[in-house]
Formats: sequence, C-alpha cells, structure tokens
Amino acid sequence: QINVLQAKKKFEILDAMLSFMHAQYTFFQQGYSLLHELDPYMKKLATELDQLVIDSAVEKREMEHKHALIQQRSLRLLCLQDFSYDDSKVEFNVDAPNGVVMEGYLFKRASNAFKTWNRRWFSIQNSQLVYQKKLKDVLTVVVEDLRLCTVKPCEDIERRFCFEVVSPTKSCMLQADSEKLRQAWIQAVQASIASAYRESPDSYYIE
Repeated sequence: QINVLQAKKKFEILDAMLSFMHAQYTFFQQGYSLLHELDPYMKKLATELDQLVIDSAVEKREMEHKHALIQQRSLRLLCLQDFSYDDSKVEFNVDAPNGVVMEGYLFKRASNAFKTWNRRWFSIQNSQLVYQKKLKDVLTVVVEDLRLCTVKPCEDIERRFCFEVVSPTKSCMLQADSEKLRQAWIQAVQASIASAYRESPDSYYIE
C-alpha cells in the first residue's frame, strides 16, 4: 500500500509540472501575439525617432552656426565702433548762430531702480543740457545751468565711453558711441561752462 501511494504521488507531481508548463506556454504565447500585433507600430515609431534625431542634429548645427555669426558680428561692431565717426560729427561750436553748441544721440541711464539705458537726442544750448525722446518732441531739461555743473569721464562702470554730468542736486550718467564722441561731449560741456561764465559773470553764481 505504501508503494502504491508513493507511485500515485509521482504521477501527481508530474501532472502539476505539466499543468504549470502549459500555463507558461499560454502566457508567453499570448505575450508574443500581442507584441506581434504591435510590431508595425513599433517599426513606424523607430523610423520617426530616427528622423527626430537627424532633425535635432541639423537644428543644433544651425543654431551653433548662427551663434558663431552673431558673435563675429558683435566683435566686428565693437572693433569698428571707435572708427565709425568722422571728425565732422564730433565738432562743437560755442558760438553757433542757432545757439546749439553740440547735439547728437547719447544713452542716458535712468534714475529708477532698474537703472535702464535709453537712447535720446541730446543737445547743449542756452547754457543748458537738454534731450528729446524723438525729434520734434518737447525738450526735457537735464541741467538748467551748466555753470553749476562739472563733467567727468567714468571708467568704473559696466559700459564703455561713459561720462557723468554732476550738478548740485543730481547727476546724469551718459554714454557716447565712441571714445572720440565721449571726449567731444566732455569738451563741449566744459567749453559751454566757460562760455556761460564769460557771458554772465554775475555775483549770484560767484557766491
């Protein structure tokens, strides 16, 4: 009887193993069928992925090329900036018939918290420093009387070709387009100060 029971157990184990193998076969067969149905989509996706990789590489090369061109252009502009103005554009005349000693575009640093720079049309006239946002706009007076001012170049600043006009109540930071223009504006302001003192040396300003 013991031998019979042991023989039955061997059959039961074999039957369990066979059932398990059938279950495994069914599982992997179903998985294969499912993935086989997805095979065309996966091939299509792989083709699109290859094209995306190519497009990305092309776009990267184009951007690098544009970036290099922009850098070269900026360097050329910086190199040519000092030599792009002739002498006729930096002359000033304290005895000009129209009263305008000098005029031209300058960048002005705003007095707000952001310290933004804006390009304005400046002029020295009637012993005043004035500017316009656009031509034919109303004049905005920066300095009412140049006799109360001093002017000096500024080197310890993030921008080049800057100079400062300082009055008793405020200061105005300006930037020219070249070193030649900066020197011309400084000399024009100094000449205007000297000319204003010669024309009206009254005791009020002496005090």
